[in-house]
Amino acid sequence: MARAELDILLNKLQGRLTGDSDFYLTNRYGKTVVSNYPLHKNPKSLSDNQRATFAAFGEVSKQAKSEMNDPARFAYWQERYAAYRSAADMNLAKANLEFFGETNGLPNIPKDKYYATLRGFIIGQLLVQNKQAE
Repeated sequence: MARAELDILLNKLQGRLTGDSDFYLTNRYGKTVVSNYPLHKNPKSLSDNQRATFAAFGEVSKQAKSEMNDPARFAYWQERYAAYRSAADMNLAKANLEFFGETNGLPNIPKDKYYATLRGFIIGQLLVQNKQAE
């Protein structure tokens, strides 16, 4: 990957320069970056195991969304997540005390990230449950 020296000229460009170009322009952290065109996987070349994994994850994502829309199940998952966080915080505090001599726990999750974090927790738990059921 190379940085573009003519950033002013390439500022508004993004993507391939021409249809058959090997170079690709992206904007990263306010800088225009020139790189090789990204290789996209051909969906036909996916193995059966990959397709099954993608399908299972899609089903679990739908199930997690329905569980979060149900107030009773949402409260259940909030309780489970709070228990998980407290156990993880306790174990991390023990490890920090043992290795570093301080008891800093897990960082607090900002309110705007809580929903996404809880959704990820639910998806992970549902994946584990489905795997154990098989």
